[in-house]
Amino acid sequence: FRLKPLGGGVKIPAPSARPTSFGLWYRSGEAMAGVGGSCRLTTLFAQYVQQTRAQNSFSSNFSKRMLLLKVEDNLRKGTFQIPLHQSDCHAFGMPREGQHVHGGVIATVVEDATTMHICANDARSRKAVTTDLNLSFLGVGKIGRTLQIDTTILKIGGVLGVAEAYVKDTSTGKLIAVGRHTMMFIGEDNSATEYAHSLNSVFDV
Repeated sequence: FRLKPLGGGVKIPAPSARPTSFGLWYRSGEAMAGVGGSCRLTTLFAQYVQQTRAQNSFSSNFSKRMLLLKVEDNLRKGTFQIPLHQSDCHAFGMPREGQHVHGGVIATVVEDATTMHICANDARSRKAVTTDLNLSFLGVGKIGRTLQIDTTILKIGGVLGVAEAYVKDTSTGKLIAVGRHTMMFIGEDNSATEYAHSLNSVFDV
């Protein structure tokens, strides 16, 4: 299914679509397995946006502008996008040279996106911690452009989950970085969505 974003991060429904409990949209006829028939990745993405802002997390710098565009192949593939802002530039970049995004920004976005994707594919909905994250940079992201992060699940086991990510510039299609993220599942069943379940109503911050 595809989530259709409107300017400013607001999402509008596609035909025959209906909202999830968090105000994200999915095609009702193509919904993935999850609580209430909604896609687990959209649920975790909504929680990511809410929780990072509520806790003033480092990731709130990115969650406020990241979009989840689509989920495909029975929840095995996901597509995210994020526009690059001036605050994302490398410390030693010069405006006349065309400012480039800091590598730490790309690393954080890749880690956050693959974390959500891995946890969404765990049938027990557990939390997970990083055991390995590697990233190879093949180009530079430029301030003012938009990055697309395509994530793919490689393995989901009883203890570990592995996902890869390809980061590209949406304007040129150029591949910027390739990463692989391995996580170890921890905690009790359904602990990944514990924060969302603790809310009595939609917590829009």
